[in-house]
Amino acid sequence: MNHLNKISSSRKFIYVIASIATLFILATAIANVLIQNRINSLYTNVFNSAIKIETHVSKARTAAIISLSNPSGETRKEAWDEISQAELLSIALTEENDSFLMSLIPFDDLSFKISVQTLQQLLGEYRAQFATVLGEKAAPSDSTLKEWNHTYGHISDQNEIIEVELNKLITKQSQIFRFAQLGLVVSSILLTLVAIFIFFRYENQSSAYLRKIEEASNNLAIGSRKATRAEEALHESQRQLNTLINNLPGLVYRFKADSIWSMNFVSNKSLVITGYTPEQLIDDKEISYYNLIHQDDRKKIFEQVQKAIEERKPYQLIYRIKTASGYDKWVWEQGIGIFNDSNDELTALEGFITDVTEQKAVEDQINLQSNALEATANGIVITDKEGLVVWVNTAFTKLTGYTLNEVLGRKTNFLKSGHHPNDYYEYMWTKISLGETWRGEIINKRKDGTEYTEEMTITPVKSSIGEITYYVAIKQDITERKLAEEALKESENRFRGLYENATIGLYRTTPDGQILMGNPTLLKIFGVDNLEELKKMHAEQIYADPTTRNIFQHELELKGRIFGFESKWRRADGLVIYVRESARAINDSDGKITYYEGTVEDITEKKKAEEEIIQAKEKAEKSDRLKSEFLAQMSHEIRTPLNVILNFSSMLKEELQSQVDDELKSSFDVIDMEGKRIMRTVELILNMSELQTGNYSFRSTTVNVTEILKKLRKEFEPIATSKKVLFDITPQGSDVFVRGDEYSVNQIFYHLIDNAVKYTSSGKVAVAVNRTPNNQLYIDVVDTGIGIDDEYFNMLFTPFTREEKGYTRNFEGNGLGLALVKRYCELNNAEIKVISQKGKGSTFRVIFSA
Repeated sequence: MNHLNKISSSRKFIYVIASIATLFILATAIANVLIQNRINSLYTNVFNSAIKIETHVSKARTAAIISLSNPSGETRKEAWDEISQAELLSIALTEENDSFLMSLIPFDDLSFKISVQTLQQLLGEYRAQFATVLGEKAAPSDSTLKEWNHTYGHISDQNEIIEVELNKLITKQSQIFRFAQLGLVVSSILLTLVAIFIFFRYENQSSAYLRKIEEASNNLAIGSRKATRAEEALHESQRQLNTLINNLPGLVYRFKADSIWSMNFVSNKSLVITGYTPEQLIDDKEISYYNLIHQDDRKKIFEQVQKAIEERKPYQLIYRIKTASGYDKWVWEQGIGIFNDSNDELTALEGFITDVTEQKAVEDQINLQSNALEATANGIVITDKEGLVVWVNTAFTKLTGYTLNEVLGRKTNFLKSGHHPNDYYEYMWTKISLGETWRGEIINKRKDGTEYTEEMTITPVKSSIGEITYYVAIKQDITERKLAEEALKESENRFRGLYENATIGLYRTTPDGQILMGNPTLLKIFGVDNLEELKKMHAEQIYADPTTRNIFQHELELKGRIFGFESKWRRADGLVIYVRESARAINDSDGKITYYEGTVEDITEKKKAEEEIIQAKEKAEKSDRLKSEFLAQMSHEIRTPLNVILNFSSMLKEELQSQVDDELKSSFDVIDMEGKRIMRTVELILNMSELQTGNYSFRSTTVNVTEILKKLRKEFEPIATSKKVLFDITPQGSDVFVRGDEYSVNQIFYHLIDNAVKYTSSGKVAVAVNRTPNNQLYIDVVDTGIGIDDEYFNMLFTPFTREEKGYTRNFEGNGLGLALVKRYCELNNAEIKVISQKGKGSTFRVIFSA
């Protein structure tokens, strides 16, 4: 059926044409409303984005100002989040601009686009200034804050410019749309008239022609629809790609394969990252990206990229760039070389670059803190909330012997020494689990099993929501300090005991005679009850004859010390007593006397005894008188407290030795040792008592064994010679040293040599110094004396025991010598061995540890 048959009359055709025109006009009206709503929606979105940008920038500025006055991680994070939101909204402006372009109405966006790019550039500069302001350790300078505020003002002004540009665009769009509507109406009328004309003009043409027209029209419509769908798909693909690129946290690029990496393409984020627009960077119109790279980083970056290209691998780089505003930024880049498939030549570099300035600052801060923790002298342990070790520093390794790899992931109970009950640790964990800091002392065990005392502080570390995430323990080895405190306490107690329990008076006075301190014996001597009463007494009042004090003080100032000065004193109750006084002057660094200190012994009874002896002497014969005087003197010496001898014998030796030559010093040593032998029994008993009660004061030092043997040779060689016994010490060359207590080491060889000489009537006594294969020093004392019976060996080192046969009448001794030798060897970590045969002699070997 042809077209003329379908439409039988011109009237019907006119109705059809009118209907078509009406439908066309109606469609035009609907399109008008839809497009107008679309434009209004786009305008609203753009306008809201501009307002939100200014709001976020203002919030970021407020948070930054708060952070400057009260630094905290939360306010800085809030500032960074707000500025990031502002940058995302600036990208949204670009997307809305693209949406205008995709509308059906022509749109000239050059001025608006320039305004948006300017805003993005200002936001990039503001972010860089942000990093500078928040990154400085000290308060930012006035110039930095002024520049920062200046950029903030520019951002506000640019937002106002964008709003003005939007108003202009909407006004222009409205005018264009009105003309478009008018054009559509006129076109509809003309179309109707043309259709009527064509209908009447070609009404009589054949149906075949109409079919061809209809067929061609249908084909044209189909092709048009296909083209429209392809164009829409292309637009959608382009939109998706642009949205993806613009939402990436950095710029996407394509470099040419030339020496300065000229850009073929770069995304809009180049403005935020570098401060330059894509137009300024593409083809190096204003600057090459290669020239933005920090001068100190260029060579390294170029070499890394070239190496990756040669190996056909992607590259990852971290380096600095100089932005358009002159700030340095740290960026992270990942890219790959693009090669031609035909000739395998490098054609381009493609990749992605993002700003990591903030992350780099955080990383540097973490490295600084880590290095500070690593460098500290205290041991530091960081555990998670379950108590598992996550990090220790080098000081911890030095303190405990455990390395990080050995303790990582373990609980710290491997340090337990067993000295503390479980309640101790439970209390510790309860306190730190509540978020409180624990401090205390604890005895732990090192990797090698040795124990040490440490002072430890454990502090919980909380997350931003207040949850405990880690514990930080700081450890300080106080073993030496504790030992020193105990030694000091022991020393104080020992000397306080001597001071308070001494049988002689001890005092300290100023040079003008004011009493500063005195012990209980001194209070008793003066007949007072307490020190305050004693301090009320002046030295001039104490002396019965004031001139006596002048003599005493003159001699003390002249010699610096005085011994055995006897005088009369007056007690608090007026009773006159006799005293024997010894004192010394204490000088300051300038040589000025600051005070006197000394001892006082009440010798009133002695004086009375002497007076009685003198009276008796006058009545007795001369021999009886001499005997009485001798007995009185001996009585006095015996009654003199032993601690006086111990405290002041060394003073006499020091004073005399400073006034004689070397030859006399040598003789003095012999005299001194012989004098000490007079008190040998008392000394042996006292020494054994000290050892048995644990009061012996062991003083570790470097001991010259050779020097000790030389002195003993001088003492015992004359005795051996008098008995016609050969005495020899070998070798006599270079000095030999051991670590030990000098007095006890001397006593070891003194008693061994004394016994060897004593119990050897003929033959020889030899002392030999040698070393074992493992370098242990040993000294042999060999004699050809009477030897030791096998039955006595088990009691050889037992105090107060002697072998009865051959000893009772022929040899002196009290059975303490070898017992002391054994104890002194134990003190000095030495071993003593004995080989003996009755009637043949003995060999005593002392072996010192290496």
